[in-house]
Amino acid sequence: MDTIELVNAAIAGDHDAVMAAFDATMAQKVSDALELKKVEIASNLLTPQEEVPSDESTEAETEVDGGTNDATETSTESASSTESA
Repeated sequence: MDTIELVNAAIAGDHDAVMAAFDATMAQKVSDALELKKVEIASNLLTPQEEVPSDESTEAETEVDGGTNDATETSTESASSTESA
């Protein structure tokens, strides 16, 4: 069954035929989507993947260190102003 049969059954008012056509159409769409996903996964398994440099951990450390460095710079600046006075 396809979409045309679904529409024709809906127009005719045949509830059972509409449900059967809808179920068949959705089952076919799900089956097609699963088949595409299987092919995608299989192709990814067979091809070697490039290693991606781990910049994320460096960025996270920079953010944490950046906050600590700001506090250190502030305390250094206040210590310098105290020494100047």
